[in-house]
Amino acid sequence: MGSPAMQVPQEHAAWQVREWVELFDTAELEGRYSSLGRRGYHPKQLLGLWLLASLSGIHHATRLASACKTDAAFRLVSGGYAPSATILKDFRRNSEAFLMAAVARTVELAVDSMRLQADASTKSVRTVERSKKRLAELAASPQPVDPSEQRARAEKVRKHEEALQRCEEEGRTSHSVTDPHAALMKFPNGAALPGHRVTVASSGMDNRFVVAVLIGAGTNDYGTLETVVRASHEALKAAGVPMRTGGTPMVVAADAGYWSEADLVFAQENRNWADILINEPAPQSHGKNAAGEDYFKQSDFTIVGDQANCPAGRAMKGPLAAPAGRGLRWTGVGCGDCPLKSKCCAGKYRTLTHNPRLDEARVAMRNRMAEPGAVKRYGERIGTVEPVFSYIQDAMGFRRSSSRHTNTVRAEILLKVLAYNLTRLAMGRPLCVLYLEQLQSAGSWSLSCYRPDSSTGSLFPSIL
Repeated sequence: MGSPAMQVPQEHAAWQVREWVELFDTAELEGRYSSLGRRGYHPKQLLGLWLLASLSGIHHATRLASACKTDAAFRLVSGGYAPSATILKDFRRNSEAFLMAAVARTVELAVDSMRLQADASTKSVRTVERSKKRLAELAASPQPVDPSEQRARAEKVRKHEEALQRCEEEGRTSHSVTDPHAALMKFPNGAALPGHRVTVASSGMDNRFVVAVLIGAGTNDYGTLETVVRASHEALKAAGVPMRTGGTPMVVAADAGYWSEADLVFAQENRNWADILINEPAPQSHGKNAAGEDYFKQSDFTIVGDQANCPAGRAMKGPLAAPAGRGLRWTGVGCGDCPLKSKCCAGKYRTLTHNPRLDEARVAMRNRMAEPGAVKRYGERIGTVEPVFSYIQDAMGFRRSSSRHTNTVRAEILLKVLAYNLTRLAMGRPLCVLYLEQLQSAGSWSLSCYRPDSSTGSLFPSIL
């Protein structure tokens, strides 16, 4: 078949991938090999194949295995070998920890998340709303006489009860029975499909390096800010980056999807080391009545201590503990004969919920966003994190995972992030790049510096 080195042009990405894989310490992966010949392909070659595949829009092991037999660029990276799809799958599934450690670290962070379609069908999804509705219908229907129909009915009840129990335990509104990390999500095209939520922390507008990755099945971003910010902070500390607590803190910009109690309270309580900016979402309408008028907002009610009065001046019943411990709740008294009812609620009475802790955190974030320079700094978020998602989804063509196995899904996403970060190195940004290796035997971290060669575009080490 000839020499791949003579067939592949020097400007092809395969040559750059061969340089990249030499930057990584694969001793941990090499430790799985044996003198009996098991796993006979070097991990650097397998890593290089998956990186080149990611950059080429190939995400399935079967397609990659075929390319290793016919494509000179993939044969160049593999050293002329043609690993099977099984070998490629096993490497990807078992390399999550290695891939997580390989993701580059930088300092100024911007946080956001994207939705990735899961390798699961909509039929595999169980939602809380649907399961409750079906259980109510089954309970109201007459008990069948035929034994086979009784068994079928019992199986349906069991299925929906298990779905409700699992969603309650995991704090979710839906889940997939075939992919534990997938949930029903709304995609930009308007379709509701099983998907994964990928939250990343990336660097500033010039570098745009991904620092930390959080993979989950949440239908929104609520409550995930602390996890990804702390992970980024710890990663930077481990890399030897000085994290000042008394000086300028780490700057984080997050979109309106993080305007929740957990995220706002975290931002307020940790201002000394993480300067978090969160954009406030547009005010939500409480609905309109038959005449097209807006219903009263919470600001139209008066709350003094434990006493709440409605817009009509009537004292409301309460307070009681709100669901999930989120503040206090009052209910209206005499709403049926109130002249303002048409502008207050459509039901029998109005319910008012007040969360003092959330209100305090909201005020603190509004005050921070009102400080000089905050809006300008926050405006850089789109130019920091959105191009990361755009490149991974559009340039790499990675919009759907190719597996339902938890380890494989996570490793697959990390591979794309790693490939993206390496392309930033190849583009020569930043001028000086910090590269991190974990020395497994010594239990310590090795920090190196690589500068791009302006004439060749390749990377070479520089003494720190």
